[in-house]
Amino acid sequence: MKSARLSFYSLVLFASALWFSACNKETNAPKPDLAYNYFPLKVDQVNIYNVDSTVYNDFNNSTTLFQFQLKDIVVSKFKDAEGYEAYRVERYKKTSTQDWFFQKLITRRMINNRAEEVLDNRRYVRLVFPPSLQSTWNGNLYNDLDVWRHEITAIDVPLTIGVNKLDSTLNITQYNEVNLIREDIYLETYAKNVGLVVKEVKAIDKDITTGRTRRGFMYKMQLDSFSTK
Repeated sequence: MKSARLSFYSLVLFASALWFSACNKETNAPKPDLAYNYFPLKVDQVNIYNVDSTVYNDFNNSTTLFQFQLKDIVVSKFKDAEGYEAYRVERYKKTSTQDWFFQKLITRRMINNRAEEVLDNRRYVRLVFPPSLQSTWNGNLYNDLDVWRHEITAIDVPLTIGVNKLDSTLNITQYNEVNLIREDIYLETYAKNVGLVVKEVKAIDKDITTGRTRRGFMYKMQLDSFSTK
C-alpha cells in the first residue's frame, strides 16, 4: 500500500514537472516576427522623396514634366476619434522655385495587424501583417472607392535606391488593369525601418489604333533620404 502511494506521488510530481517545463518553455519562447517594421511609426522620423510626374494633355497635345521633392515628418502621437494610438504626419513640398512649404496632413496607425493611412480624407489599408507572398487585401476597405485587391509580389528583397542600401523590401501591386485603350498601374515598395520607399502610378488613356498616349499621367516617388532621432 505504501509503495503504491509513493508511486502515485511520484507520478504526480513527474506530471507537474512536465507541465511546469512546458509552461516555462512557452513563456520563454521567442515571439514570432510579424514584420511591423515595414511600416515604422516613430515620432521625429523624416523621409524625403524625389518625385517625377509626367502629365499628358490631348487638348493641346502637350507633355509636361514636373520634378519636385516631398518630405514626410512624423510630428506627434495621439489618440484618434476611435481611441486608437495614431501618428500625425506632415507632408511638405519643395520645387525648383519654392523652398519647403506645408502641403497636407496624413495620419497613420497600426490596428488589428493592419497598417492604415488617412490621406485626403480617405482611409486606406496599406499593409497587413505578417506580410507574405500570399497576402492579399482590399486597400479601399474603409473608403468609398472601388475594391482594389492589393497583393504582395516580393518580400525581403535587398534594394539600392541612390545612396540608400536597403536590406529588406517588399513590393505591392495595388491595382493593375491594362487594355487597348487604358492603363492603370499602381505599385508601392516598403523597406524595413523606413516605410514607403517607392510609389509608382501610371494612369493613361491610349489611342486604340496607334497605342500612343493621349492623356493622363505617370508618377514616380522615390526615397532620397531618411532619418530618425
